[in-house]
Amino acid sequence: MALKILLVDPDDEWLSNAKKFLVAQMYEVSIVSNGRDAQLALYNDKFFAVVMNFAIENHSCTQVLKFIKSNYTNQRVIVIVNEKELVDSGAVTEEKLQRLGVAEMAVKPFEIPYLKELLEGHQSLGDLMAGVTKKEGTSEELEVSLTDENFSKIKIDEFFSSQAVLFDIYIKLKENKYLKILHAGDSFSKERIDKYKNDKKIESLYFHNSDRRKFIQYNNFLAKKLINNKVVPVYNKVNQLKNVSEKFIEEVYTQGMKPQVIEQGREVCETVYQLIESQPDLYTVLKSFQNFDPTAYAHSFLVTLYSTAIIKQFEWQSKTTIETTAMACMFHDIGKMLLPKELNGMIPKDMNPEQLEQYKKHPELGLQVVESSRAINNSIKQIILQHHEAYDGTGFPFERKGNKILTLANIVCLVDDFVHIMIDDKLQPTEALRKILTDKVRVKRYNSILIEKFINVFVDPDKIHKENALPSNSRVLQKKAS
Repeated sequence: MALKILLVDPDDEWLSNAKKFLVAQMYEVSIVSNGRDAQLALYNDKFFAVVMNFAIENHSCTQVLKFIKSNYTNQRVIVIVNEKELVDSGAVTEEKLQRLGVAEMAVKPFEIPYLKELLEGHQSLGDLMAGVTKKEGTSEELEVSLTDENFSKIKIDEFFSSQAVLFDIYIKLKENKYLKILHAGDSFSKERIDKYKNDKKIESLYFHNSDRRKFIQYNNFLAKKLINNKVVPVYNKVNQLKNVSEKFIEEVYTQGMKPQVIEQGREVCETVYQLIESQPDLYTVLKSFQNFDPTAYAHSFLVTLYSTAIIKQFEWQSKTTIETTAMACMFHDIGKMLLPKELNGMIPKDMNPEQLEQYKKHPELGLQVVESSRAINNSIKQIILQHHEAYDGTGFPFERKGNKILTLANIVCLVDDFVHIMIDDKLQPTEALRKILTDKVRVKRYNSILIEKFINVFVDPDKIHKENALPSNSRVLQKKAS
């Protein structure tokens, strides 16, 4: 069943064009040009979302929002603001609109296809699946020319689909040239996938970046299903969560700290917690898990996996501490986005003094990126800021020492170093940890209790005695949240 959308805008031509586009995207669309008619439409029908221009008259946008808040508490509303000057002057702010129940603010000018992204950003997996027009069989393959930067890649062995494909699936023919082998709504054809895998020796599938959120939602749903299935090997569960996490981190790096992106991150962190909490045999994978992909996305997932596994070793661990740390780990290096491009891919030992000084600013830059997001609490922000602070005071950016460092941040510092060693030196996890333990200078960077608990990560949990103690003079979470 198509999702119903109400468009409210004083520009009749824009309304007509927007309706035409959204209908082609399988939405059912009603259009009105003023606030009074918007209220009447809401009285007579139910809508998945209302997309309303702040500039409407004959009942202002504010009046309509108050009407909705009083009568339709759960109605999803996206407000469009025509002039950036209104936003910059503070006359219209996201905070003011949120108090009136607005889910998101969008500032014109933008191309009409952006509406698709806005609406999909607020859809649950059930909404997405309901909005797909199912077809019998599979459509004809179609060759398309699009630049490579428009696509996300997934290993062909790791692609899973619902019965009706949620988004277009491609194979890459050559640079900037792709073949669409499954269309959104097609019945999933494993035979067609296997043909390319076995006969054509294709190793990867591709989907458009605009569909990455759908990929994350569906595969996070699958990850939860797998985690609850006792028959599925734990390695498969970790690998599924790895794919979800890496694509989520990629979404953050490319789309920024949008509220709906952060909300999706919370869902992924809940899955991380579910894995850490419910898998007594996880240690078998953690001892041997190898992922030498040097991308920022792979690095962040491994930091997330091993940091939360350390927290699990403490009696004071909780859903809050694990999910908070998972979110911080996914974002811990986001400040590198603001570094000069010449530093991309460089490691600190290869940097000159000036470059190293710039590199050491990325925790502060990371805080700058997330600072304005009300969905990111202060504990997450402090972990991002402190994730390179060392227990012996040799870290950066502030050379904090001992109990001046948040415990969770020192865990992330330890695991961040560990993952860099594992990836850069291509070592198995236990070998990377052994390299840390045998380095007398390096080992002083971490609270000794954290080292002990990291060793326990690789041990059968039935053989471990847990202590109900914090690292000495340490804090776990910030007391205040923003």
